[in-house]
Amino acid sequence: MAYPDFPYRIDTQGRTATTTRLDVIRDRIEQVLFTEPGERVMMPTFGCGLNRLLFAGVSEAVIENTRSLVATSLQTWMQDDIDLSEVDVYFDNGALFINVAYIVLPTGESQQATFEREVSA
Repeated sequence: MAYPDFPYRIDTQGRTATTTRLDVIRDRIEQVLFTEPGERVMMPTFGCGLNRLLFAGVSEAVIENTRSLVATSLQTWMQDDIDLSEVDVYFDNGALFINVAYIVLPTGESQQATFEREVSA
């Protein structure tokens, strides 16, 4: 089955670009991570709220808060699509990296994805 690609675009045939279910799930995880609560009109609680932590400075407490925030958000918004295995958060050279390991439901296929966001100084 083909799914509309994110971000939305038109393919070379002039149709809606499509992708696989695994790519759609990865794209949805990215949307959860980088959408601020209140940003979506009809879903005011959707998102993770990472931006509020990006200016807090790097410390073990901020890393753990970020990891917890990511895990909770993904478990809330992706519960029908994935079983979250692990979330790892680290800062490197002015960027936030989030590694997410998960199992795709209902197939049981293990997947891993890394997301990056630059941190403003």
